[in-house]
Amino acid sequence: MFSLTEWRIELIPPDEEGSRFYLDYYKPFRLAALEQDPDVFGSTHDREINFSNDDWLSRINNPLVKTFVAVRLHDRKVLSATSLIGPMPNPDPASNPFQVSSEMKNGSDHHHQNHQNHGEASSVRFQISGVYTLPDARRQGLAKILAETAIQEAFAYSKQHSKRLELSLVVYTSNGDAISFYESCGFVASAEGARKSFNPHKNASADEICMHYQKSPE
Repeated sequence: MFSLTEWRIELIPPDEEGSRFYLDYYKPFRLAALEQDPDVFGSTHDREINFSNDDWLSRINNPLVKTFVAVRLHDRKVLSATSLIGPMPNPDPASNPFQVSSEMKNGSDHHHQNHQNHGEASSVRFQISGVYTLPDARRQGLAKILAETAIQEAFAYSKQHSKRLELSLVVYTSNGDAISFYESCGFVASAEGARKSFNPHKNASADEICMHYQKSPE
């Protein structure tokens, strides 16, 4: 057990220091999470353990991705993390927002232009990739503060650009604890209910639901 004074929330910066932190501290956190709770992720430990450093850093270098972490101060260990991704091109939340944002970054700018040219200038869409906390750091409030940090970041962007925010996430229907957590953060399940999604990384299909943020910024 540790106190709130022993950790803090940080945004991993896309610079040399941030890259070192990402490889030295975030990478072990991510691999441990994939190994500990494989059923809650769209990716797999076997897949990401084989990533090159460039593969890992492609996310932090993506201007559409902001990764927030709860870091233990005395050893810099990452205890909890989430990523805010956007602006996204489409109204339907993506099962794999990292892939969508990567495609947008790597030459699919016409998606963003089309998004702007089809009467959607009044809104901006962001997606939270999910909040994960290591088992020994749970029930300390880290996940809630991380989620609120990402939410406020999205609202700040929408306010800066004078647009209405559409903030969403996708979660497996089998992950009841996560659904309850996101509900406590202000997300509401889509009225469309569950949808079947094929995951090529796992070569399997699973039921998932979209959840949309319903509260106003504080």
